[in-house]
Amino acid sequence: MFVFLFSGLFLTARESGISLKKENSRKSVFLKENKRIKIRTVGGEKIIGNYTIVDDETITIKGQKVGLDSIVSISKHSRFSSVASPVCVVVGSIYGTAGTVGLIAGGYGVLLAPLIPLGLPLILVPILANKHKSKAWKYEIVN
Repeated sequence: MFVFLFSGLFLTARESGISLKKENSRKSVFLKENKRIKIRTVGGEKIIGNYTIVDDETITIKGQKVGLDSIVSISKHSRFSSVASPVCVVVGSIYGTAGTVGLIAGGYGVLLAPLIPLGLPLILVPILANKHKSKAWKYEIVN
């Protein structure tokens, strides 16, 4: 009986965070509070860090208060992605360069040509990752 009483408390508890809803579709993303995110502000400033909610319109990242209306883009930014993204771009560039050089050199260098389509996604995916720009997404703080 005691377990059933407490399970009801856990079912009604909501997590705090930022809800991102795409304006022209039903797609939505939820960023939990205290998770590592990367934002770009209207002033061009890039801030990366764990965020906390101040009120319904403001968050704090690295001691800086940022209003939701001053955010241009927001994305998840784990420590793994901050290391893996540049590595993928470098490896993709090496593959693309090797494939191109192989095509130009001719002969057996043509065997390196399949590296071009392998390297292209490694370059483009980290660059074009989900940045959730404010033009297409609506930001809302959920408490």
